[in-house]
Amino acid sequence: MSGQEAAVLPCFRESLDLVAQEADDLVELGDQIQGVISRLVGAALPSDPTLLVDAQAADLLSQRLSGLANFVKALADAAPAGLAADIETAIRTLTLAEQARRLSGPSLSPPPDPGEVMTFWD
Repeated sequence: MSGQEAAVLPCFRESLDLVAQEADDLVELGDQIQGVISRLVGAALPSDPTLLVDAQAADLLSQRLSGLANFVKALADAAPAGLAADIETAIRTLTLAEQARRLSGPSLSPPPDPGEVMTFWD
């Protein structure tokens, strides 16, 4: 690999840090969703214990994402300094353009345009 190619590849540690940050952002989103679910469940059917247990899945999601973020951050901390990795192929598998942009870091080319955006309301 030439020196020019090495300059294009992101540091593996930085890539793992970006993944850990993405998981942390998802934990925050999961916590917001958990709050909404709690309010809806409390207003709709406060006496249904099965519904309350099922609603706790949002909390479990946040806890598992937090654990995943901590694991990836520990991998980043353990990665040798300066270790580079070609993550462009992995980035191209992401279907959410904004997530791909955040995880690709500043050194990779932007992912291809996914076309028209579809929302939950489409």
